[in-house]
Amino acid sequence: MTATGTFTEALTLRYLKPENVRALLAPGTDPEHLRARALLVSVYDPTRLDIRTVDAVQVLHQEFQTAVHATIAVHGAWDKTIPTTEQARATVRIPATPAVQWIDMSLETLVTARTAPDGGVLAAVDAAAWADGGTPDSFEGTHRLEYTDTPPYDPTAPARGFPLRVSALFFDRLDPVGALRRLGQARRAVDAASPRPEAHDGGALLASSAWLAVFPAGPPDHPASRATEQQVGELLGTQGFVAAFEAAP
Repeated sequence: MTATGTFTEALTLRYLKPENVRALLAPGTDPEHLRARALLVSVYDPTRLDIRTVDAVQVLHQEFQTAVHATIAVHGAWDKTIPTTEQARATVRIPATPAVQWIDMSLETLVTARTAPDGGVLAAVDAAAWADGGTPDSFEGTHRLEYTDTPPYDPTAPARGFPLRVSALFFDRLDPVGALRRLGQARRAVDAASPRPEAHDGGALLASSAWLAVFPAGPPDHPASRATEQQVGELLGTQGFVAAFEAAP
């Protein structure tokens, strides 16, 4: 317990200040913006988007305690055998109030990043068969596409802006298993309730939102605490989540 109540309540009050939210997404101790990059690649497929650097993270909109109602899918089947008429009846019980997932803090952000070109550029098509009056069947397997080499990364090229929704969950204690369950349930609910944005750079987005789990930090300068936090971060990372550790206010 903190002076203002639970850790979750204290963080809610802390993140009323925009500078504290920016510090959460891009900490001063993270000059390479590794946290912001991890959030970005959890939504934008890194196999199609080679992000080299993150220049800035801008928060466009902020909400606290966003409710997401889990959807319920009901499937049924009815068979009829001719000429006999068959009728099937079924009773389905659905809770009057669907399960609700609460997002402690929802952010709409714009991440400005620099990316490397992905793949070569189509340079030429060998269409000799067409010129000879051939048909697709007659030259199948003989036409050829030629690509140029991938151009080198240019750090002076203009940066690009990537819209990114960030859903943050606050945890009063370090409970990796419980956090994974809650994060997974919330992610499924958000993906079902909020269709993913349109494909970007030819690839489908991985999720509707990036997910950030915020835990209380252990004692400062304590090697065991740092090692545990690293392991928890790696565990969550295997499932596409990002972990952050904040000192109690």
